Amino acid sequence: MIFSVLALILTTFITLIITKRIAKPINDIMEVAESLSDKRYEVRYTGNAYGEVADLGETINDLATSLEEQNLELVQNDKRLYELINHLVIGVMLIDEHRIIKMVNPAMSVILGEDVSQLVGNSYVEATKSYGLSHMIEMAYQKNEQQNDEIYFYYPKDKIVDANIVPIDGKEPGEQNLIVLLYDITEIRRLEKVRTDFVTNASHELKTPVTALKGFSETLLDGAMEDKEVLKQFLEIMLAESSRLDFLVNDILELSKLEQKQVPLKIEEINLTEAVISTFQLVKQKADEKKMKLNIIEEDNLFITGDSSRLKQILANLINNAVVYTQESGEVEVTIKKENNFAVIKVSDNGIGIPEDEQDRIFERFYRVDKARSRNSGGTGLGLSIVKYLVENLNGFITVESKLGLGTTFIVKLPIQPK
Repeated sequence: MIFSVLALILTTFITLIITKRIAKPINDIMEVAESLSDKRYEVRYTGNAYGEVADLGETINDLATSLEEQNLELVQNDKRLYELINHLVIGVMLIDEHRIIKMVNPAMSVILGEDVSQLVGNSYVEATKSYGLSHMIEMAYQKNEQQNDEIYFYYPKDKIVDANIVPIDGKEPGEQNLIVLLYDITEIRRLEKVRTDFVTNASHELKTPVTALKGFSETLLDGAMEDKEVLKQFLEIMLAESSRLDFLVNDILELSKLEQKQVPLKIEEINLTEAVISTFQLVKQKADEKKMKLNIIEEDNLFITGDSSRLKQILANLINNAVVYTQESGEVEVTIKKENNFAVIKVSDNGIGIPEDEQDRIFERFYRVDKARSRNSGGTGLGLSIVKYLVENLNGFITVESKLGLGTTFIVKLPIQPK
């Protein structure tokens, strides 16, 4: 009897020891599993176990490692996606099924003209302020179909925007979200208009001398050649028109090369004062005919490094324009001075001036402020466009200041040392 009781006690004691040695590792493993379910993937099982329990511990650790790696990859992908969206030039906005803004990128704020990130959590209507865009968004909600159109914004400034509204699934089944994509195409449309205007104007400018040459040659062939005086007069006109055509074609070709930066530059040291004086000699006869004064103000004796012939081409165009568009007894003044690391050349006149609403367009190809007077002056309409690109090829920039009836000043800034 005593032996039976001792055996029972011993058995119970051994069972408790074995149970404890098995139960504790299992409890530890369960705690690790609960931590993993709470997305704490760095937790590992570190207890001591034997047999199948030890294998279970290793398996749970392998699972934890796999989940941690997958989570890290997801975090990195989210970060990459976030950086990508934030650096897009396309505006991106995410709207949930309740019309609430959930996410926007910086480009959207630029396009809409306000800090839309402050409106996250509010209705999209507070951000868009455009009937056209709001209508597209509502149509996307109603039809659950992608919407695309060009939208005109009038506030805070005029813009043309390519808008795409894309329905996507939300987090919950049946939930509908929208991605709003906006791309500012204002500059693209402007360039398209410039290109169209260029083709139209170029066709017109080329047609005028060609028509004159055709007309005069036909008249001569019809018998006018017998009259020596008429023949001489017509040939002089034809020579002038062919020269004009030659100038126009050469200007178009040069402008094309300048736009593509294909014009070779001969870099040398240039004395700006000497360059201005030599340019004065080219227009002196025309200025004397109009009894005009040509003055140079040298605030600084400057030398720059650049292409001398291209600089003289810039000066010749600007100074010649100043002489042409200034009345008799007027004055043209060229000022040379230094500002920081730039040489500044100001070409000023007291001529007819340029209307303020046209000053932004004077560097466009074939654009003329006074169309009749410009053609009578013998210009091709490309001079200022060529000047602009020449200045840019020399790593500088040009601006204009003008008052109608008081005169015009062109300001050229060129780096004293090239880049």
